[in-house]
Amino acid sequence: MTLNPNAAGRAKYRGWKFWAILSLALIFSLACLLLYFLLVFHDFYDGVASYESAAVGSLRRINKLEGRYAVEHTREGFACELSLLRPTMQVSAADGLGEILLQGEQRGYKFKIVGCTAEPSGIVTRYQLVAVPIRPGRTGVRAFCTDQSGEVFYDPDASAAKCLASRNGLP
Repeated sequence: MTLNPNAAGRAKYRGWKFWAILSLALIFSLACLLLYFLLVFHDFYDGVASYESAAVGSLRRINKLEGRYAVEHTREGFACELSLLRPTMQVSAADGLGEILLQGEQRGYKFKIVGCTAEPSGIVTRYQLVAVPIRPGRTGVRAFCTDQSGEVFYDPDASAAKCLASRNGLP
């Protein structure tokens, strides 16, 4: 039995071709997987940033509404419920606040007025406003808070209580 030298060469060539195609397929698959993860995580972090930015903007607009409410209701002072800001909102539609926000939620964040403090005369002179992510890690990473001073603070752990206590100012 004699071996054909060309047959051995063709088998070696077929083996090389198989590994070359397999290597290219593997490289292509890894490149596609890398691209997929870059797109997914870029959208995730970009989404969180946009939710957080919207929350800070909403807190600032609510502060403006609270100021207008206090001016219009001198015997009551600040509002202790978001729904009380509704009549003021109708006058200032340019603020961009919708009914959804005045119900307590907007763009992945939950808003609440807490810590209303009234003077002995019954006039509310202090309030605190908090915004926490509805789904921490998905719609936001940080909690935000403010008070009648208008300065906005944050907590990196998405805790409203820690935000109010630590008063870390935004950069």
